[in-house]
Order: sequence, then structure tokens, then C-alpha cells
Amino acid sequence: MTLSPADARLASTGAESNSCKRGLTAGEDHSVPGWRRASLDLLSAARRRLRRSGRRPAEGGPSAVPPASPDLVPAAAEAAPDGTKAARLAAVLAGMSDGVMMIDADLRLVEWNARFPDYTGIPANLLRVGLPMAEILRAQAEAGEFGPGDVEDEVARRLDRLRAGISTGTIERRRPNGQVMELRRNRLADGGFVTLYTDVTARRQAEDQLRQAQKMEAVGHLTGGVAHDFNNLLMVILGNLDRAERSLKELDLDRAGRGIEQARSGAKRAALLTQRLLTFSRRQQREPQPIDPNAVIAGMADLIRQSSASTLVVDFHLADCPWCVLADQNQFEIALLNLVINARDAMAATGGPVTIETARATRGEEGVPDLIPVPGQEFMRITVRDTGAGMSPEVAERACEPFFTTKAAGKGTGLGLYQVVDFATNSGGHVMIDSEPGVGTAVTILLPRLVIADATGEGLQPPAAERFAGNGEIVLVVEDEPEILSCTAEGLEAMGYQVLRAQDASAALTLLERTPEVALLFTDMGLSGISGQQLAQEAARRWPHLPVLATSGSPSALPADGAPALALAWIEKPYAVPRLAQAIRAALDARLGTPAEGSPGAAEAPDAPCEKG
Repeated sequence: MTLSPADARLASTGAESNSCKRGLTAGEDHSVPGWRRASLDLLSAARRRLRRSGRRPAEGGPSAVPPASPDLVPAAAEAAPDGTKAARLAAVLAGMSDGVMMIDADLRLVEWNARFPDYTGIPANLLRVGLPMAEILRAQAEAGEFGPGDVEDEVARRLDRLRAGISTGTIERRRPNGQVMELRRNRLADGGFVTLYTDVTARRQAEDQLRQAQKMEAVGHLTGGVAHDFNNLLMVILGNLDRAERSLKELDLDRAGRGIEQARSGAKRAALLTQRLLTFSRRQQREPQPIDPNAVIAGMADLIRQSSASTLVVDFHLADCPWCVLADQNQFEIALLNLVINARDAMAATGGPVTIETARATRGEEGVPDLIPVPGQEFMRITVRDTGAGMSPEVAERACEPFFTTKAAGKGTGLGLYQVVDFATNSGGHVMIDSEPGVGTAVTILLPRLVIADATGEGLQPPAAERFAGNGEIVLVVEDEPEILSCTAEGLEAMGYQVLRAQDASAALTLLERTPEVALLFTDMGLSGISGQQLAQEAARRWPHLPVLATSGSPSALPADGAPALALAWIEKPYAVPRLAQAIRAALDARLGTPAEGSPGAAEAPDAPCEKG
């Protein structure tokens, strides 16, 4: 076995470190040095980790160590010479897949293993016994491990937390190289710390894949209902356009106008339905934001009804004056939809009502036990209740485990409730299940109240289109669908912009070379041949100060985190011309350093329904 220099040093010396002595408690053998008992504790922890991971240490091997119970520590310490015990510790440290760091009460480095520098970004040649923790933190900060910010301020802040004893427990950190590290830090009796660094990147990626698989299962459940509803919307659009055409021939302009308006309304509903499905199926990182649960549920009403069977009736009992919560809206919608689908499946044979309720709740009141394991006193309570088959206590206890399902093979992945619990946990909340066989099931999500001190309580009004009219600026529109190109160009011209048109990237680049006065490039990302992404990259290379606004109707144009690969302004299809003009004005003003009022990039106070908190 190859040992790191630090591990070989420990194995060869076996010397007691003056900076790692522990205080002795009553009943302990005062002849046993403190560092040896700390070593046994670490060895015992390593052995438990090996057992949990399914790898059993070989009998008599270097990691076959005795348990570190209080009664056995002195005997185990006397059973082997110092050098043997140190060699065992060195072997365990060298063989661990985790990084290990031990610091003493004076915040100086005592021990580490070969994985420690790999997982922390600290140069291995910097490490030595007695190295101050400040130097370790400074090396990490200079390597960008803690993100942007002043190095000395970051070092001082973290040292203060260590000295105060509040930098313990388990946290996750994403490194600059993309690794996701789990840090578990525990205090030693002498005031020092032991920290374990575990690479959980693969685990988190697997969890993301599980969530995506569950999303796809839910989309499959929705397909039939969505197709039916979309066909109805198309009938509304086509029927009203036919009415408008007949009315125009008869010179009945009022009737023609009503038909056009109703067709536009149907198109907007179809666009909203498509946008929700794309958002639902898209892989994206969590983006917590202030949301009103009632507003989200009301906006999902059609989607919820489509996901339920025709034999079910969905009732909504929403609080009159809800509190805001801080949560990812997309994941909230997914969690709610999962609960509705579970209720539908539970009531497949009998049908009946499914009730979605929201209510304010305070810890200790009915439905919110005092002992729920989350902080806070006030919560929004979201409950989905069915009158289906119900669950036995044994099944209910396992219902939130990943892959656990009582459905027939091929009917479910067992990820629905797991996804709900994952959402609630990431939002600082809690999930409760109340189920009785033959009576039904109620699943409740508790989300902490978000207090917004300066909100007005009034919904934000859409800005007037006139504020985003053009002043003769030249906009190059690149779109390979002729009908969309024509409509967009005519709409922007009506808004006061001069428009150049191109149907592919090559023509766009030619126009940019010939027309240096172009103020903004607006391109579809899904161009045939040279893509919009490649066009934007080439334009940024040749004309770095040219604003670029991108659009697409497909989620494949966006990478996994939900944002374009380039730092582009973005608007999703389908878009109305006033909204496009708003995005163009925002991009033009951002180039000048003056964000447009009401623009997508301008700061806006979140809504706080009913009250200011």
C-alpha cells in the first residue's frame, strides 16, 4: 500500500502530538495519551463507514480495528505498541475514499490523508503539522473554492464560526470543478475538529435523473388529456377565424373583431398550456422565489383536471388570504401534480372527489404538531385529500421511500411521494401523511411562511406597450419560418423599429457586415444549417458590443440549468409583439446601462397577497 507523505510520517514516528491532547474524564486510564483515544475514535468511525457501504475489512488487516467504546479504549490502547497503532491509523486514512482533516483546539492542522488536498483545492506541498487553519482557508479562498469575494474577509468569517463552535454538522458545497462535496464536521473533546469530505457528485446526478424520470412518467399520464384539450383550443381558434372571415365579407366589422379576439384568446390558452408542459419536463436547477400557493394552484387548475380521471371531481378549497412561501414554482407544481395523480390511481375503481386545500397554520394548532422537525412557527398548509383505498400503517410508513410502490409492474416508478418529500425538504418544509384503509389518504405539505416587509400587496401590472416603442433603431430579425418572420417584422415596424430580415445565419452575417448601424440581433435558436447559437457566438466574436436577443419554442435550445449557454437576453415562443418590444427595449437599454422600467431584467418587488407581513 502506498502512503501519502503525511501518512508515512505518522506511521514511522508514532509520536504523540502536543497539540492534540484531550482532557480526561472520570473513569479513564490517565496513562493513555489523548491522541491515541482520538485515533481509535476515528478508526471506529471509518470501520462503521466501511460496514455501511457493504465493504467488510479483512480480518487482521490494517482496517480491522476494535470498537472505540469507553470500556475498551484503554485495553485496546495497551494491546498494541504506539507504532503499530499509528500504522493502523495511517493505513485506514490512506485507504479511505473520503478526505479527512483533523485540527486541534488551537485551530492547527494535526492530521490529514491523501484525499484531503484533492477534495479541497489545497496544494499538497503546503500541508504540514501545525499549519494554521487560517492558511488552509486562505489557500481554498485563493483557489476559488468559496466563490467570488474578498479572500481575507472570507477567511475571517469562517475562522469566527470555527472559534464560536457553530461550524459543525453536515453541509454541501459545489466546487469550481463541478464536484459536489458533502462536509461532515464534528468536535473533539479537546476542542478540535475532525472533518470528512465525501464526493457526492454521482449521487446527486442520480437523484436528478430519478426526478427527471418521474417527470416523464407524469407527462405520460397527462398526454391523453392534453391532446384532447389542445384539439379543443384549435377548434376555438379555427372556428373564430372562419367567423371573422365571413363577417369581413359581410362587412360586419364588430362581429369580425369579436371572432378575432376569441381566436386570440384560444391561442393564448394553447400557448400557456404548451409553456407549462415544457417547463414541467425541462431539467433545471432549483430557483426558490416568493410564490403565492393559491395563485400557482389556480393557474394549474386546467392541468390538474386533465391529469385526473373523468370519474373524479376536483374541488378547490383555498385560503381566503394566503401567506407567501419561498419555493421553486416548477417543483411545487410537480409535487402537487404527483399528489393528484396518486389520488386518481387510488380512486380508479370507485371515483369520487379529490380535494385540494390551502390554509394558514401555526405550530401547535390542529394539523401542525409541535414536534415537526423544521424551524418556524407559521406555515402554509397544502393538502391533497382523496377517498380512495387508503394505506395500512406499514405501507404509509414506507410510502416516501424512493422506488417503493404498491402499483402493478409498469404502472409506477415509486418516485411520486419521494419527489414531494424532496421538494418540501428543499423548501424548508415538511410532509405529513394521514391514511386509513377504506377511508382515504390526505397528504399535507407544510411550507414556512415568507415575510415580505416592503411588498405592496398589489399585483404587478403589465407595462404599457407604448413605453417600449422604438425610436427608429435597426433590428435584424433572423427566423427560418417565413410566416413568423413576416409577422414579427411587421409588428416591430408598427412599434417604431426599422427591421432587416434574414432566414438563415449566413444571410444575417452578411447583413451585419453591410449594415454597421444594426442596434440589436434577434435570432431564433433553432435555425437550420448554422444554428442560432453559432450565429450568436460569431456575432459576439465580431461585434462584441452588439446586443443579442434569442428565442425558441423548444426546451432543447436551453442547457440543463434552464439558461442559454451564452449571456444572451431571452424570450420564449410564442411571444406577442408588445412583449417582444419590451425585451428589445430592455436589451438596448442594458447596453447603455439604463435598465428599462418594467423590463424583464429590472428589479421588481415580489407580490405578497393580502398583507404586508
